[in-house]
Order: sequence, then structure tokens, then C-alpha cells
Amino acid sequence: MRPGVLAVVAAIFAGLGGCAFDLGFDGTRYRCGAGGACPPGQTCVAGVCEAGSDAAADDAAADDGAGADGDLPDAPSDGTITSTACGTLDLLRDDFATAGDGPFFDPFSAANVTVTESSGRLVIDLAPGAEGYGGYESFYLYDLHGGAIVAELVETAADATILEVRNHLGNKAQLTVEGSTVFAGLFSVPSPGTLAQRAWQSNERFFRIREESGDMIWELSTDGASWSLLHRRALPFDVSHVQGVVAAGGTVSTLSRSSFEAVNPGPTTIPYCPADELRDDFATSGLYPVWYVYQNSGCTVQETGGNLVLTYQTGSSSSFCGMDSSHLWDFSRGDGVTIDASTLPSASNFVSYLEAAVPGTSGGTRIDMTLDGTTIDMRVVVSDAAVAGTTLTIDRTMHRWWRMRGTGATVIWETAPDGSTWTERFRATAPFPLAPLDVNLGAGRYGTLSSPVTITLPGVNAS
Repeated sequence: MRPGVLAVVAAIFAGLGGCAFDLGFDGTRYRCGAGGACPPGQTCVAGVCEAGSDAAADDAAADDGAGADGDLPDAPSDGTITSTACGTLDLLRDDFATAGDGPFFDPFSAANVTVTESSGRLVIDLAPGAEGYGGYESFYLYDLHGGAIVAELVETAADATILEVRNHLGNKAQLTVEGSTVFAGLFSVPSPGTLAQRAWQSNERFFRIREESGDMIWELSTDGASWSLLHRRALPFDVSHVQGVVAAGGTVSTLSRSSFEAVNPGPTTIPYCPADELRDDFATSGLYPVWYVYQNSGCTVQETGGNLVLTYQTGSSSSFCGMDSSHLWDFSRGDGVTIDASTLPSASNFVSYLEAAVPGTSGGTRIDMTLDGTTIDMRVVVSDAAVAGTTLTIDRTMHRWWRMRGTGATVIWETAPDGSTWTERFRATAPFPLAPLDVNLGAGRYGTLSSPVTITLPGVNAS
């Protein structure tokens, strides 16, 4: 019998390493991924991702050499952002009206920091003791090109209150208020430190970091509409895969609180990118930052010779391996996701799957296409119960290529012998939005597997 939830995901989290102005999020409790996996520049120590020595050295240099550059303009900048981009950091949104960090944020906190949602706010309480930080970090990655992240601050009594953009390599841009001074800074980069600083007015409650025309821009506002420029410079690092962070901490002598009203308040017209833009030919080593890899004991995931190779040992316990997309995608338009399914096995007690799931449902609400034995299933699933679907007996020639896509609320499943001549096999209406969805590709045994299995995938949307 197939397991109720096919995706048993242990995603790699991008932890918070050393940070600006000696805001080195050290002491935060960030879980290591499967097999002790951590983002580049970090290592797994006692189950927690810790920043490496290079990042720590960068932070120390920032403290020693930070200073203002003095190039502040006299007039406020235009607060209007016009973008034709998709999948940008604008899509990371939370008004904290519903308690709980998921599904778009992960919390982190040092031992003397408490992070809660209360009365429609993200509240970060810092107790006296060692230097510590806490806050929220986005679980998924976004593109900053043509996009922005805005944080609305309410209280700033902690030693430092921070808005941060961090890329997949751990490079950081921060907009930070410490007491009555606001700073723009770069950290864990070749030349870290403060780029600009000035007196902060307590009514400047909106902080924004954005990209425009190849520049990174740090701004403040009293109303979220008219913005004052703090600093602008050429992009200091790759911003194609970034996380948004809101945080507070430092060292205090009495209990101190910082709080946030919202992240990216107000509407946005920026859409998620269509899923056909998720492309990987597995020719470049390293699945991150396109994917988060998960693997149980008894199976492995690796890139070899331009292929994704999944191997499974014999055994009787459940063992699943695969990868989850690090970005979220739109299945309501475009050509969806295509894979070459030729090496998916027809083994007993073994299932291979292509899924697109609603964030925060642990894969329980999804659209999927699976091979279990010799049966292809195409389904719409809500809370782990199929609400629409059909089956096919696999034809290794006609069903070699799989494609799962959508138009509006309609999901379409197709197969092809050659990756181009598509035949529709099923369509159904999804009772949930087809954007944003999290793509999950993997396989596993859910009972006794008598012979080893190797799956070789030449790419995703790579035909």
C-alpha cells in the first residue's frame, strides 16, 4: 500500500550566520539538514548550522572598520517600483494576524531571546545575558531583481532591529537601527562594513531594501509611500536566490523588545514565475540553491555526469530521497514541469513521484503524477485524500516523458514518447490555487525492496 504522504521531506535550511555591526546571529538554533547538511560557509555542530571562520572574520572586520560614506542625498527618492519580474522578494508577505511562523518563515532564537506572534505583530524579546538574536527567516528563496522587501517596525528597544536580505552564499545586506542611528551595511562579502549611517527619526517605521537597474537600494519611510534614500550602490552580490530576514538582538542590561507590524504590507501585482521556468540540466555541481535535498537512510541523491542519480538499497523500512524546490512556482499558466521518466522503476513497494504542493500542508494538498509498480496515477489531493484522479498502466514507449501543467484552475497531465509530441491523459479542476506551489521530485520504498534501484534523471524542463 502506498504511503499517505509521499513526500517525507527533511529540507536543508539556510541558517543565519554572522551578521552586521557585530550582529552575528551566533547562538541561534538553526537545524542542520539531512546528513548534517548546511548552507555554504556553515558547518553542522551538535545538530545546528554554525557560521564558518570566514564569515566570522568578515563580521569582526565590520566592527573594526565601519564608517559612514557621507553620500546621502538631500531629496527623497521616488517610492514607486515598476517591475515586470516574477518570483521576487515582494511575494514574501506576512501581517502576523494569524499566529505561527509557517509556511513562509522559519523562526530562530538564541537562549535569551523569545520570538512570538502576538496581537498581529512579530514580537522579539531580548533578555539580559550573552549577545543573542532572534527573528524570522524566509523558508523559500526569492529573486530580488526588480523586487523589494519592506518591514514595518513598531518597537525598537532591542540593541539592534534588523531587516536583512541574504543570498544563497551567505552574503548579506542589512538595514539596521541601533538606538537613534540607522545603518546600511554589507556583510560576509569581500569588503564588509557600514556603507552609510545617519540619525534615525522614530517615525521612520518602514524599512526597504530593493533592486533597480542593477543597483541595491536602502530606504526609509514614515508612511510606506514616500521614501528617503539612505544608500545606493551597484549590486554587491548575486540576488537571484535570496531570503528575507526580520530580526532583533544584541546585548542589553534590561528586558528589551523589538516588534514588527508586517513584512511587505499592502498589495503586490508581482506574480510567481510559471513552473516552466524551473530548469535544471544537472550539469553544474550542487543542487542548492535551486533545490533543497532530502534523504533518508538507505538512499542517496547526487549529481553525476549531468544527471540526477537516486540510489536505493534493499530493505524493509520506508526510505525516501528526492528534492524540493527552493523557490515557489505558478502552475496556473505556462508549460508546467516536464521530466524524462524512462528510468523510474516498476518495482514492488516502490513509488516515484512528481508533485506540486501547497506550502504549509506537508505535501498533503497537491497535484501529483506517480508511478507505483506498473501504475501511473494522476491526482488532485486535498489533505492526503484524492478528490480527482485517474490511472494508466505504464507504456514505456508512449509514457516515457511526463508533463504536469495547468491553465487557470485546471490541471492537465500529459505524456509523450519524445518530449515534444504530447498526449493529454487527464484533466481536473483543483479546489485550491495553483500558485504558489512547491515542486517535489523523488522516490522511495514503503515496504520490502528486494533488489537495489537506481534512478537517473537527465533534467527538469530540460528536453
